[in-house]
Amino acid sequence: MAVLVTGGAGFVGLNLIERLLERGRETVAFDRRPPPEAAMRDFGPLPGTLHVAEGDVTEGPAMERVFADHAIDAVVHAAVITSGPERERTDGATIIRVNVLGTYEVLEAAHRHGAGRVVYVSSGAVYGAAAFGPDPLDEAATVPVPDTLYGITKYAAERTALYYGRAWGMDVCAARLGGVFGRWEHASGVRDTLSVPLQLARLAMEGTEAVLPREGVKDWVYATDVADALITLLEREKPEHDVYHVGAGRSWSVAAWCRALKGAIPAFTYRIADAGEAANVDYHAARDRAIMSVARFADEAGFRARFTPEAALADYVDWIRRHALWRA
Repeated sequence: MAVLVTGGAGFVGLNLIERLLERGRETVAFDRRPPPEAAMRDFGPLPGTLHVAEGDVTEGPAMERVFADHAIDAVVHAAVITSGPERERTDGATIIRVNVLGTYEVLEAAHRHGAGRVVYVSSGAVYGAAAFGPDPLDEAATVPVPDTLYGITKYAAERTALYYGRAWGMDVCAARLGGVFGRWEHASGVRDTLSVPLQLARLAMEGTEAVLPREGVKDWVYATDVADALITLLEREKPEHDVYHVGAGRSWSVAAWCRALKGAIPAFTYRIADAGEAANVDYHAARDRAIMSVARFADEAGFRARFTPEAALADYVDWIRRHALWRA
């Protein structure tokens, strides 16, 4: 029996597939394009079995084929357009079609074929304007107020997935991811808001000084931890709740990350922009949002992110030195 990963050529999808294959799982990577060559090389020696299926999540017949061709018993729906402001102004129809209609098509196929658990990969972006209070964001207490098309479509898709769970008795839950960074992140063409750690790594490797808009604080979570969290949601007994935060549960400053990055790449230089000066690192927000509480997932499943910022930096720098994908 196989796990279907939609968005299998994307950032989160590749990390999840790598960890599933390390565990010996049969996995189907579904995407409009095949996984990068570097990923296929790394994944080849792993004990699991990987099937690659190309198609579009918005096309019902394509979803029907992948379920018909493989014995799918679980689904992680990670296919998404992570849109930035320019795409949202010029191509909203595609964002809505992929993020919302694509979710509908995946759920319909999963229902028709009797798939087991479906994990919808949601986002902390659903909180929107509600994310900037003094208290940690809480799955039950913090009311989402999405204020970007990305956040709006993620929330709509999340609620659609949970509706299917209730309406059809499907085993569905949603994982709201925090700020993810790490292995396999690249400019895929559907990921406009590249993480700050990737931006900094690019500048460091290229020998360009990083100019920060402000110190910046966020609860960044390493992509390997995110993959392990999604596998935990796939494999444990039926979850008690239908929405979980997946994050680090602690915050760190971009300035502190820069200091650590300089320790690994001594030629790297950085500074905070002077008044009126343009930064060359984009935080994708004018303010620092509150951290996401991870108590629900920790209390129920015992899951906590294992990568400290220091361990994540060491692993990430080692990975970047062995792969050129970050340049894309």
